[in-house]
Amino acid sequence: MRSHWPVIIIGGGAAGLYLSGLMEDCLLLEKRSSCGLKLRLTGGGACNLAHEGSPDDFSRHFHEKRAFVAAVAQAHPTMAIRQHFKSLGVDTITREDGKVFPRSGRSQDVVDALLSAAKDVITDCKVEEISKGGIFTVKTTKGIFTSDRLVIATGGMSVPSTGSEGDGYALAASFGHKIIPVKPALCRIKLADRLDDVEGITVPDMSFTLDGHIWRGPVLFTRTGISGPAVMNASRFVEKGMPISLHFAAVDSATIRAQAGKKKALGAIQAVTGLPSRLVQALLPPDVLDKQVASLSKNDMKTITGTLADWKTTCSTEGELPYATVTRGGVDTKDIKRKTMESRLVEGLYIIGECLDVDGECGGYNLSFAFMGAHAVASSIRKAHPLPAPQDQRS
Repeated sequence: MRSHWPVIIIGGGAAGLYLSGLMEDCLLLEKRSSCGLKLRLTGGGACNLAHEGSPDDFSRHFHEKRAFVAAVAQAHPTMAIRQHFKSLGVDTITREDGKVFPRSGRSQDVVDALLSAAKDVITDCKVEEISKGGIFTVKTTKGIFTSDRLVIATGGMSVPSTGSEGDGYALAASFGHKIIPVKPALCRIKLADRLDDVEGITVPDMSFTLDGHIWRGPVLFTRTGISGPAVMNASRFVEKGMPISLHFAAVDSATIRAQAGKKKALGAIQAVTGLPSRLVQALLPPDVLDKQVASLSKNDMKTITGTLADWKTTCSTEGELPYATVTRGGVDTKDIKRKTMESRLVEGLYIIGECLDVDGECGGYNLSFAFMGAHAVASSIRKAHPLPAPQDQRS
């Protein structure tokens, strides 16, 4: 294996693998024994790799980083990503909700395709130190390598068992890059007041209020709180102790009293709301639920309607980072050229993927951004830094 390369990529996740397949001559270094570990878990193993829509619509799903994302989305939109995977032998399908998956429904097919296109890869190779004189010098557990250009694609700090342990932050900081404090995004929300015996219950359509915004969608109750697409999208805004209101059902006393034929209030509430009995019993006191509808007092009705319409507690995402889908925070994008992903501080240094302070909503947006950033780097290197012809110096 030769020691000098035109391009070295650190990190064998989605961004690093995609980029390796686009380059003519490069070396990819992965500290784990295999690449694409987190990619294999995406979409529950089905790999939601993109989301249909125009580049403008795509960038709107990245909160305050819309403008930053728009540049790479225009240059390499979803259709281009799908075409690239088709060229690698992976056909894709689009679901009614706009999510794009491999037709096979297997994330392993996506990983295998990216690996087949990747150039030289060294696994079990942890980067220990990087420096730059005229070129980059990368000290690793498997030797010292040098390169003309260097790409940090190490991921964030979510699901650390896959290798995303924040290594890239220290590497970027060593070159003067500011690191925005990290926190979980796309994760469960913990509730301060837990509901007993509701784990596993899903309410197909309900809303909740958090940070002044109303979110709506299916909500899954977990042992410590709530989950689901809307919950995960909202989680990036959670601060410890933030108030949250859950809106289970909007019913009035007249609607409940119309169920007077029911022997108990529990049955009446279920009939008008469709909520599971376990959930109703967790929300409301037994002495109210055991009463006949006709005997419910005004205070009982106020308790029922008020609780179902606006159940209040506080929340947090403390401790959720290892289980989050993506990381919020990371390398400050102010020092990254948004069309090329090149550092404004160090010429020839590029940073892509989740290592950046960029996080999108559920639905394949974050994976797409990783692929788009990789394409931006490949295009930039080809245009601004023509690469020398590949050298056959392998031993």
